[in-house]
Amino acid sequence: MKSRFTYILLLMFVPAILFADTTRVLFIGNSYTYVNDLPLMFANISSSLGKAVYTEMSAPGGYSFELHLANSETVQKISKGNWNFVVLQEQSQMPVIDYFRNNSTYPSARKLDSLIRSYNSNTMFFMTWGRRYGGIQCIDTSCSPPFINYSHMQDSLSAAYLRIANELGDAVCRAGNVWRQSVNTDSTVVLWDSDLSHPSLAGTYLTACAFYSRIFNSSCTGASYYGGLPPSTAQYLQTIASNYILSAGENRKEQETGFTLYENYPNPFNGMTVINFEVNIRTNVEISIYNSEGRLAEKLYSGMMNPGKHKIPWKANSKLSSGIYYIMLSGGNHIKTGKLVYLK
Repeated sequence: MKSRFTYILLLMFVPAILFADTTRVLFIGNSYTYVNDLPLMFANISSSLGKAVYTEMSAPGGYSFELHLANSETVQKISKGNWNFVVLQEQSQMPVIDYFRNNSTYPSARKLDSLIRSYNSNTMFFMTWGRRYGGIQCIDTSCSPPFINYSHMQDSLSAAYLRIANELGDAVCRAGNVWRQSVNTDSTVVLWDSDLSHPSLAGTYLTACAFYSRIFNSSCTGASYYGGLPPSTAQYLQTIASNYILSAGENRKEQETGFTLYENYPNPFNGMTVINFEVNIRTNVEISIYNSEGRLAEKLYSGMMNPGKHKIPWKANSKLSSGIYYIMLSGGNHIKTGKLVYLK
């Protein structure tokens, strides 16, 4: 009788013991998450490296943080609780459009984070990647600055995700920055699908490797699961993700990007405004003004600048029409963009 009772207790507690050794991750996002099944690819990579992982996903196409808050499936999955991480991936354009970032992304992220914490779970933001060739991003009548290339858009995405993650004290997987590292290292490995937005198989694999290294604080190199990629390609992506996440790249501060662009004054302005910025290292700097369609209105400065705070006045040409303009400050591999409102 005693042995039977002991056997029953073992049956009850063995699953709990096994469950305790399993890393539980809930992915909340949209097509950037479900294309090529990022959660499954992350789980398969983890399994090949000896990690037990359980994943779930709520990722309807085109969904934003705001839509997830009102989605019963998402809320139900969060309410299961005790997730090691609940990964939050925002709609891909909203973080780079002022109106949606401030009125939807950030308020909804705060509410989701509060909900996640109430169920004894941890939030991790999923920093996505920019469009392959940049460009102006619009939702309804609200638009982003004119991004001249992928890296320019990535700067804006990175800053948006880091700001809300830092505010809330949450983790962030800088997948988009890992993409940039790969592009700069070997641009022949194409990470985008033919739509120039969604991930190719290689793009999803690189992202899954980034999540592995971020969640387990361990190198992804040596994973025997290649996700359908040629072994040489998968091994290259493993190395890129691991080196970036585990190096200073994951801890790189926004202030170290070379310079800071402050709010111009006055803004809105009539006639003249003063552009304020700070250069952190001696570098070649270009300052240009673009209209809302991405056309160059005027180049204000091009040349070497020493570290320190600087001011450059801009007197708008009388031929320019009233409206929104963008100041673009570029130097080295980095670009900062600010919005100007010109009123005649």
